[in-house]
Amino acid sequence: MSVAGLLIGLGLIAIAAIIAIDVSGMRVPPVHAKVGPRFFPLLVSSGLALAGAAVVWQAWRRTFDEDLPPATDWFAVAVIAAGLILHMNLLRPVGFVPAAMVLFMSVTFAFGSRSFLRDGAVALVLALVAYLGFTRLLGLQLPAGLLQGII
Repeated sequence: MSVAGLLIGLGLIAIAAIIAIDVSGMRVPPVHAKVGPRFFPLLVSSGLALAGAAVVWQAWRRTFDEDLPPATDWFAVAVIAAGLILHMNLLRPVGFVPAAMVLFMSVTFAFGSRSFLRDGAVALVLALVAYLGFTRLLGLQLPAGLLQGII
């Protein structure tokens, strides 16, 4: 049995329980009958609980690799950090979609992908889906930037 893995899994389950308890006390007006402000926190809580249960199960069965963890790839960490800083600084001037594409591309580059055309296409689709989901479905305001009037 891996004690560290067991504690991490139980911690994830505890965080999931705290989120679920907190969300259950939310007062929601009847306008939000189907998908309201409780949906996403409960979705996150469920995901955390499932991940925590999986970690507890693996720790109990001792399926964690007992070897030393691999060395940290500081180049990848630096590339992702640079992408995050670029994303934060580009968000207002160029908008959410291009800034999210920069962040996505930096993460794929850090993970070793060199298929820039494919990664760019996937980044565009994911950024557009996220933008439209947040702005059209949830009514949140994200900066359109360069794509103002197009999307």
